Amino acid sequence: MIEKPRLLTLMRSSDIKLSKSDRKLAAIVQRDPHRVIHQSIASLAEQAEVSEPTVSRFCLKLGCNGYPQFKLRLAQEISAGDDLYVDNMEREDSTVTVMKKIMDNILASVQAISKSTSPQSVDHAAKLIANCNTVYFFGMGASGPVALDAQHKFFRFGMSVVAHTDSINMRMVCSMLSPDDVAVFISYSGQTTALVESAVIARESGAPIIGLTRNGTPLASHCDVVLNAVTAQDIDLFTPMTSRIIHLAIIDILATTVALKLGKRVEKRIESIQGNLRATRLDGGNDFAN
Repeated sequence: MIEKPRLLTLMRSSDIKLSKSDRKLAAIVQRDPHRVIHQSIASLAEQAEVSEPTVSRFCLKLGCNGYPQFKLRLAQEISAGDDLYVDNMEREDSTVTVMKKIMDNILASVQAISKSTSPQSVDHAAKLIANCNTVYFFGMGASGPVALDAQHKFFRFGMSVVAHTDSINMRMVCSMLSPDDVAVFISYSGQTTALVESAVIARESGAPIIGLTRNGTPLASHCDVVLNAVTAQDIDLFTPMTSRIIHLAIIDILATTVALKLGKRVEKRIESIQGNLRATRLDGGNDFAN
């Protein structure tokens, strides 16, 4: 039996000729295939701003006899967990090629920060954090370590800062926030149900909401400030290193901006920390790295 080409691979290849409308559909499918398998043909057509017959023709070009079969094959590909590649990665790629493609993705994504994340949004977020009682960072899954990294950076300023990565704790904490606190939600997809629901609870509590996510996502719609994080690699079948690096880079930018706003009191606290850290190092160094 001849194995059918994978849909997600076909969309990225030059084996089939895609029209402008087809490419819009392909981009939506590649960005969030999990959502597409639950969408009706009418919903997908509306999202891509094309007609339903265009969606049907798109499915035929990919070797499916209609939209239902297209969704079935797409669901099978996702459940198989086989598509764990960086964009443009091929099975036969050498290690040298793999390294180059991944590094190219990382570099392109880092360079894209200046275009996707506005200085105005960073400045707004920094002002909220610099003037709050406590800043809370929330992240789940791959975003959890980013929230913990933010806690590690901001507590050195002498600020009250807490990171939460558990959904139940998030809901409880968000229900107790005040307008003097700030909640920062971290999610590349902006689609995680628990985070979105916690953001709604936080908003009802009156706390300003900052979202480290993509513009236009469900999470972003509940945020007062969005630090738009877009990577060069826009595929959600796995969590690429590029998305985490982008988030860590933006956290660094945000932390530095907050430190500058806090001024001399931050400098004194960091000097005190550095002095106390010297005793923990064999070489007498005073940096924060372990």
